[in-house]
Amino acid sequence: MDGLRLDDLQCNGLKIMQYVDGYCFTSDAVLLANTVRCKRGDTIVDFGCGNGVISLLLTAKTPCRKVIGIELQSDVASLAEQNVKLNNLQDKVNIVNDDIANAPNILGKESVQVVVCNPPYFSSQSGEKRESRQVALSRHESACTLEDIIASASKILKFGGAFYIIHKTTRMAEVITYCSQYKLIPKTLTLIYPKISKKADTFVLTCKKCGKHSLDVEKLTVYDEDGNMTEDAKRMYNKLYEI
Repeated sequence: MDGLRLDDLQCNGLKIMQYVDGYCFTSDAVLLANTVRCKRGDTIVDFGCGNGVISLLLTAKTPCRKVIGIELQSDVASLAEQNVKLNNLQDKVNIVNDDIANAPNILGKESVQVVVCNPPYFSSQSGEKRESRQVALSRHESACTLEDIIASASKILKFGGAFYIIHKTTRMAEVITYCSQYKLIPKTLTLIYPKISKKADTFVLTCKKCGKHSLDVEKLTVYDEDGNMTEDAKRMYNKLYEI
């Protein structure tokens, strides 16, 4: 396990290996996984699954039948596969080493009920990137753009399917514009405030393919002024769906 560390996801005994010097998941991934809802037997696709953290958590937090994680970087996809085996989830999680743009060809158009994505937050023109290639690809849209992600999600989702994405508020207009353009109608917008005294810096958007136009706006404050997690955040991070 050279260059790797083993972390406890503190959920149903799930463990995850991460590269010590590579990109490691953040609380945003956990937050997004806790937001996803689906029906028993649904298939969920995790775009840009990285080391598999969201895919793993979704097996515990939803009654889904299967999770398909798509990851472009071969070394990262290989690690995700190792994490699936580490947790004995080979029958429920499948990792695909390919480009998100190829998802319609790999999975078929209008073939799944849910797509979830924790995408690179920064555009390819967002300035100098001093990180390693692995980290840069995870943080910057070097390999796929925001529009690519949303267009591909729309193609593989069935009518009425759900799309979940977490992103920075600075790019909210882009996310909503592209989602609407590709018939993923925004239904719930949750603004994430790191503290009560700070502005929202992140949001989770839930969309429905070909849904009716109506949007509920919610907010989640993660920490109080003393640095303690709020009760709302505790409920969000710890909630489990009955299976």
